[in-house]
Amino acid sequence: MRNPQRRLLCSAMLALATTALPQIALAQKWPAQPIRIIVPYTAGGGSDNIARALGTELSRELGQPVIVDNKPGASAMLGAEMVARAAPDGYTLLLADMPHTITPSLYKTPYDALKDFTAVAMVGSSPLILAVNPKLKAQTVQEYLAMAKASPGKLNLASGGNGTATHLMGELMKLQTGVFITHIPYKGSGQAIADVVAGHTESMFTSAPTVVPHVKSGSLRALATTGAKRMTALPNVPTFEESGLKGLTVSHWFGLLGPAKMPASVQTALHDAVTRALKAPALQSKLESLGMDITPQTSAQFATLMEADTIRWAKIVKERNIKAD
Repeated sequence: MRNPQRRLLCSAMLALATTALPQIALAQKWPAQPIRIIVPYTAGGGSDNIARALGTELSRELGQPVIVDNKPGASAMLGAEMVARAAPDGYTLLLADMPHTITPSLYKTPYDALKDFTAVAMVGSSPLILAVNPKLKAQTVQEYLAMAKASPGKLNLASGGNGTATHLMGELMKLQTGVFITHIPYKGSGQAIADVVAGHTESMFTSAPTVVPHVKSGSLRALATTGAKRMTALPNVPTFEESGLKGLTVSHWFGLLGPAKMPASVQTALHDAVTRALKAPALQSKLESLGMDITPQTSAQFATLMEADTIRWAKIVKERNIKAD
């Protein structure tokens, strides 16, 4: 082989090796520094509590500190964009939830909610619950819908605001059942729940962690849950499917996402660490206290769930002409 050809071959081999080295080094050394979980909401909420409980166990599993960093703003888009733009090295993650797949239908997001992220691991899920003021005569969801059909528009259904998960769940129920119930948007679920408890509004969909204490105290009545099975915390409350209503099974999921193009080795290591962490009794107890079911999935299954949710909510937003606040 002539010298020029040998030099060209050596250069090509060196370039190939140089390209591969960062990936090999990353796989061998990861994690070599603290890991940051960005929560796109304020501290003290459900997502924040989940991230901190998960972070404690992940730190034990990975041997590195796991730092929870709250970055609220722009309907959770601020924190999500930070992760989408971060290096795909496994050190910056997003604690995402179901609204991550709703936002693209309501806003012009500075990222693609699916293509700009790597699905790492599902953490858990909880159903939404249709709750009513106990003075309302309806004892079941069927009686509730019968009241709505008998007097279109008379019943009120509160939500945490236009375009929120609680709003879209109400629109999905109305679409599936053909009833007309007046939507009352609030600036946050807290005030909406307070008004349903006080009787100013008759009903609302809300998340399990916020409604379970009110149901147990008797200040609210739960008619049905959107889960695939009954909740451990509310074993006497049927699912919509048990109540004879199809197409209303919805899970408010929580999971970890990383930036797109994360090395498969790091994605797998993270997924396996989360799976091990979810077996810790302390974390299981914390998630169950929040009304959550631990629902481990493969990364591929998690990605498929997000894609299906994105399609489902986009259809609801379009058909019901929903606009964000």
